[in-house]
Amino acid sequence: MKLTRFTDFGLRALMYLGAHPGRPISAGEISDRFRVSRDHMMKSLQALDAMGLVSATRGRGGGFQLTRGAGLARLGFVARTLEPSLALAECFEEESTCPLTGGCLLAGALGEAQAAFFDTLDGYTLGDLVAADGPHLVQLGGLRVG
Repeated sequence: MKLTRFTDFGLRALMYLGAHPGRPISAGEISDRFRVSRDHMMKSLQALDAMGLVSATRGRGGGFQLTRGAGLARLGFVARTLEPSLALAECFEEESTCPLTGGCLLAGALGEAQAAFFDTLDGYTLGDLVAADGPHLVQLGGLRVG
């Protein structure tokens, strides 16, 4: 399974925000650190805000911060919520036109693999990642955060 860039950016943003507690961080800073489009990062941050994992403050000195309890968020929950579609193959979609739909063992195997993927992600919280990668995240890209 491959996560979309939208989900990838959202997970990266959560990790970066978690490594910088108590300081509002702009979408521009996060996108610069990860060398990704500011517009794409902003869309992911807005989705995280809607999920209640980050809070946004507008204006000078504003930015994004993790909400209280965001460190307890399970990665599987975040990925399932951010992913626009969890269909691994056509047969997982409601509009499937595959003639094997309903009688194919591949769908069962793929479903089992997907469940294992999310079970593994659910074994980790955002706090787990930040605790392990915090020093690296703070100095991401060799740039001092100040």
